[in-house]
Amino acid sequence: MRKSFFTGTTGIFALFFVPYIVTIIFNGANTTLINKKFNVEMLLPVIVSSQIEDKYELETIKAQTIIARSNFYRTMKEEKNLAITLCQIKEEMEGKSLACVILQNKYEKAVTETEGKVIVWNKELKLVPYHELSAGQTRDGMEVFHNEDDSYLRSVHSPVDKNAKDYLNSVYINKNVLPERIEIKSRDSAGYVTEILADGKVLEGEAFRKGMGLTSSNFTIQKSGKEIRFLCRGKGHGLGFSQYGGNEMAKESANAKEILQYYFPEMDVLNIKSVNC
Repeated sequence: MRKSFFTGTTGIFALFFVPYIVTIIFNGANTTLINKKFNVEMLLPVIVSSQIEDKYELETIKAQTIIARSNFYRTMKEEKNLAITLCQIKEEMEGKSLACVILQNKYEKAVTETEGKVIVWNKELKLVPYHELSAGQTRDGMEVFHNEDDSYLRSVHSPVDKNAKDYLNSVYINKNVLPERIEIKSRDSAGYVTEILADGKVLEGEAFRKGMGLTSSNFTIQKSGKEIRFLCRGKGHGLGFSQYGGNEMAKESANAKEILQYYFPEMDVLNIKSVNC
């Protein structure tokens, strides 16, 4: 967590959100949206700061900003409830240092330089997933969600991710807290575990990963004395945008649009005004 130069970050958080919460109380969420009193662009620096660190290249942060804007508008469209969206942002920002965000203008610059830009499929807002580091290849949406509607999420190679210093992570768990018999039943084409057999019961790979606190569901299982070693590759669910891989592209002069078009080859970067909202 980045250190804050100010105390009372809750107060700073309120400076961002109070005007909108008051509007919602008196007018209702739908009226707020209709009147366009809610300024998404003003909140984006705060949202993006919770999703990607400022150590990344500006073009990488701009790519993440476009993703954040797209997901925000999609949530507002599907939930039709601004209050729910604001609660999701508040949960995402728990424990974050907003004061440092204010001092750091990298996020504001990313928002300004991508103003109104979203990434869409057939001019429609869709889920745009991201993760910190893939296992060398991102995952296919159809394989993950088993739904034709998610076929726009294509698997792409991201071999540069294997050069990251934290590409490999080991997690040791005592055998006593695990099922007596545990084995990998199936993997997807990117190598991520999709099903685990635990004492004969089938568990979903990503759910198991989160429950066990593993960095990735692309793992192998090894016995090590009284412990089980899970050797994980990559960090995160492995679907969509690899922040590390995108950052390596940015270092080679790729811009945000080029980065997004690589990781989402079926999608387009457009202005929100031209999108079906």
